[in-house]
Amino acid sequence: MSNIYLNDTIVAISTPIGEGGIGIVRLSGRESLELADKIFLSKEGKKPSEFKTYTVHYGHIIEKDTKTPRHQDTKIVDEVILTVMRAPRSYTKENVVEINCHSGIAPLKKIMDLCLVNGARLAEPGEFTKRAFLNGRIDILQAEAVLDIIKAKTELSLRSALNNLEGLFSKKINEIRKKLIEIYVHMEASIDFSEDDLRGIKISRIFKKLNIIKNEIEKLVSNSNQGRILRQGIKTVICGSPNVGKSSLMNAILKESRSIVTHIPGTTRDTIEEIVNIRGIPVTLVDTAGITDTDHLVEKEGIRRSRIYLRNADLILLVLDWSRRLNKDDVDIIKKIRDNSKEAIVVINKVDLKRKLDIKKVKRFFPKSYFAHISALNLKGVDNLEDGIKDIVWKGKAPGAGFIGASNERQLDILRRCASDINEAMAAHKSGLFMDCTSVYVRSSIESLGEITGQTITDETLDKIFSEFCIGK
Repeated sequence: MSNIYLNDTIVAISTPIGEGGIGIVRLSGRESLELADKIFLSKEGKKPSEFKTYTVHYGHIIEKDTKTPRHQDTKIVDEVILTVMRAPRSYTKENVVEINCHSGIAPLKKIMDLCLVNGARLAEPGEFTKRAFLNGRIDILQAEAVLDIIKAKTELSLRSALNNLEGLFSKKINEIRKKLIEIYVHMEASIDFSEDDLRGIKISRIFKKLNIIKNEIEKLVSNSNQGRILRQGIKTVICGSPNVGKSSLMNAILKESRSIVTHIPGTTRDTIEEIVNIRGIPVTLVDTAGITDTDHLVEKEGIRRSRIYLRNADLILLVLDWSRRLNKDDVDIIKKIRDNSKEAIVVINKVDLKRKLDIKKVKRFFPKSYFAHISALNLKGVDNLEDGIKDIVWKGKAPGAGFIGASNERQLDILRRCASDINEAMAAHKSGLFMDCTSVYVRSSIESLGEITGQTITDETLDKIFSEFCIGK
């Protein structure tokens, strides 16, 4: 981003557009206060450029009539509260003005248009946060954490994102990078001096330290799956043959009547998706059409979609009916789950009725799977099912409040590259290569870690990161 580009004053609507109590229009840049002078009339009779930082002022947004002499005639656009945050103590480290107005398309758009007419430029997606990064207030990991906070669906995912925003992950990465730099300095020194000249620093000790660092990085990589789950959640598909109670189970987990439930097989003709918080895990729950052989055109399409969801699921809840024996449809679905090697929980529904299901036969198909016995209609056993989902997702190692780790593929890819470079360095040393050849890999790992925090990063990568943000952030 060029300096000329950074000199622009930008504006955006920072709240969702729609009817509501409050909407916010945000300005950032050198001319923010002077621009606000042109459109804000305070009850105090002062201009925003005269206000102290971190002060809030009541007044009106006004539009001057350009057709009258010296633009003396004005009309009120909205009654607002205006907040001033002067550089460098603001989100972007620039002068920031936030206008709290009545929410709704008309007032928000009118105020933003007035800002544009008076010299502001419409902000690009994520440009406020991008400026915070470019101006040195946050690093790129913290910038990505802002997006994670916005997208957080559970308290646990929010806590993880806040840890990254507070810089805990950045601190860990910088500590590892510092250790690698020290090792690299020693490796370079060993090229010009003998071990006797290195004041007790032995080559073997350098590579022992390098191995410890490699283990630290690999631990961060292994934790990345937890970070992905916290950020993206898991797609959990409820499947089974018609009339086993899939929709009833969906409603029981959601604790609301979301799916239509009748005693007629084939009631659900299409997939229904809802996001639900299950023990701190954001779960995209999918209720699918009952899988069976049918000639009905609409049912066939629903079943086709069900099979696609089945292939793409992270976790499957296979629903079987306690009150009936396994039929051909049940067995076909079981085979599809096993053929796709999907993680599955077997949900035995309708346990309030007389048992006809051969549980031993089912367990032969799923000897290591979790079994949940429930009555979706009476909400019996649903808590145990949710406990089972939690245990399977976290494998008994749920992240705590202090969890830090990679939350997206960019971060994970860099950590993997870094670990790979260190492995190459150690392999090169074992094979007897000279230190100047070995140290190249360590230097590469240092540069890779710099990409994570943004110490070394390309404009293309920056644009890709911030393109995921909304315009007002």
